[in-house]
Amino acid sequence: MKKKTIKAVIFLLFFAILFYIVFNLLWLYPTPISTFYDEPKDSIDIIYIGSSNVITHFNTTLAYNLYGYKTYNFSTDTQPFALVKHLLKEAKEYQTPSLYVVDLALAAYDSSSFDETGFRKTIDSMKFSNIRTEAINEALSYKKEIKKDEYINWYFSFLMYHNRWKSLKKFDFIGDVNFYKSYLFVDYTTKVNPQESYIWTKDLKPMTEESKEILLNLIDYIKTNNLNVLFVIPPRYFEEEKVMQLNDVTRILQENSFNVINFNTLEDFKVDFSTDFYNEAHLNVKGATKYTLYFSKYLKENYELKDKKGGNQENDLWNREYERFKKDYKKLTNQNFEELLEEINTK
Repeated sequence: MKKKTIKAVIFLLFFAILFYIVFNLLWLYPTPISTFYDEPKDSIDIIYIGSSNVITHFNTTLAYNLYGYKTYNFSTDTQPFALVKHLLKEAKEYQTPSLYVVDLALAAYDSSSFDETGFRKTIDSMKFSNIRTEAINEALSYKKEIKKDEYINWYFSFLMYHNRWKSLKKFDFIGDVNFYKSYLFVDYTTKVNPQESYIWTKDLKPMTEESKEILLNLIDYIKTNNLNVLFVIPPRYFEEEKVMQLNDVTRILQENSFNVINFNTLEDFKVDFSTDFYNEAHLNVKGATKYTLYFSKYLKENYELKDKKGGNQENDLWNREYERFKKDYKKLTNQNFEELLEEINTK
């Protein structure tokens, strides 16, 4: 009888482990949001929230190597700005950072203009919780074309992805090897339009009522919870209308006593549109290195961030990720990363 009980327990345990593995494989592939939960509690100094600009612009391993503080890019691509408030809530459940950085690249876009994928990549990467449910409710409030009988697929995403076994690839088992502590390494370059740095107009155009409501709700949440938040407009190409609307976003934030850094108008920071991007919106590894060198130094000089480089297991992992990045950089470019740093620093 005892042996049967032991066998039954072993079988149930094996089945539970197998179900957990299959369940996770049939879910979406790993993203910087889904892997965020692997970070030890209260170990991250800066939470950086935004869309794909964040994960391609800021090299968290380089910032750590230079200054010893830990930044996490809590972001996915095409992430609607309406979800920033919910990601602040989620991050606050697991970490107590000194600073939150919020990317404004998509702040002037209406959430109704995003396709379903933009919302789902973020929401489906979050753990089941009341915060995730709130994020889904907000997403559905903007996506009027989604039928009510499809709502269940949002709350229980497994129902949508259960057929993914037909398309599983190596990537689904090992994740994206080009992610280094939430930084996405892109080494190739494509020339973008315009080829030369454009002039950021000072003209202002009011943002839409929907975008304004989302921004004001975010401001209210930040103030109510007394969060330390820095807003940034990343270096990239913007259409003229979005430039003018982002000027309106900046005006509202500054009127509410928030600091906004616009990397497109700084005198002491410049990117080259012909060499530093891999498309109109995203920096390649050269541009990201320029951005990280400037921004990580600014953060160190303006916020109380401790140098945590040291000999414990957690810090060793950050060091190994930086070494892995440098090794892969050399493999893909036939250049030592130190040479790129020297090239940038001597200009």
